[in-house]
Amino acid sequence: MISTTTIISLLLSPAAVLLASRDLKIPRSKLSRRVSRLEEGLGARLIERSTRHFRVTEIGQAFYERCQTILQEADRAKSIVTEAQSDPQGVVRMGRPLGLVDISVGGILPEFLERYPKIKLQIIGSDRRADLINERIDLEVRATNEPETQTSLTMRKLDRARRILVASPSLVERVGGVSCADDLADLPTLAMTSWVSFHTWELIGPNGAKQVIRHQPRLTCRSMTAILDAARAGLGFGLLLESACETDLQAGKLVRVLPQWQSEESQFYIVFTTAKGMPPAVRVLIDFLVEKSRHH
Repeated sequence: MISTTTIISLLLSPAAVLLASRDLKIPRSKLSRRVSRLEEGLGARLIERSTRHFRVTEIGQAFYERCQTILQEADRAKSIVTEAQSDPQGVVRMGRPLGLVDISVGGILPEFLERYPKIKLQIIGSDRRADLINERIDLEVRATNEPETQTSLTMRKLDRARRILVASPSLVERVGGVSCADDLADLPTLAMTSWVSFHTWELIGPNGAKQVIRHQPRLTCRSMTAILDAARAGLGFGLLLESACETDLQAGKLVRVLPQWQSEESQFYIVFTTAKGMPPAVRVLIDFLVEKSRHH
């Protein structure tokens, strides 16, 4: 199929007619008929012609130049897509649980942005599950302790995680140690939740024993970093993600309390709408998160 601008451009000079016939393997008479159909569709004369001569009309020239501009813009648009496919770039919007936003920014994501300098990352923290399509979120990190209800989404597993009891060495010494889980109900605690009069920790102990600790937190906050800071400062006992406490435990800034007790493990995973037609920037972020999860 020959484009409108191809027909017009090939007929701008007598020599072009011969070139058009030869290169496109189309007789000159057929080219002429196609121009005539184009003129009929537009309702305007683009070329004045006789048996020996022809000239492009003023409106024909203007039409040709405008079509050339449109084709150039189309080529530029195609180049943008081609470049993006070969070099991940653009904005990626990622949803995460509100309490995990700060440790994400300070954890592995700087490495991702350094690896892909043309990608801009927007992290949306929320206490609820996002509507990926309506909120224009490319992917979201979720956990299985909230059953998945959107069956149209695609999932990829990340690592499993558990929460452990931690406190500063000075606090443990000050309270005289903790001998059993029931002791926590009467001790200062820290919780990653919105404020409620009482909070509960569901713990699993030796031989699968389960125990629920009902306590009144001294401090509640949706920021993991803030709760970690408070725990280091000796303000209370916390039930926090083991991975988030790892560095402080190794440095001796925090110690495990009742190491035989912890929360039930949660499976973290990524959800997104579909892998078909996925922008490369989104794909490399998903692959990066899975890679880091496996190396954890």
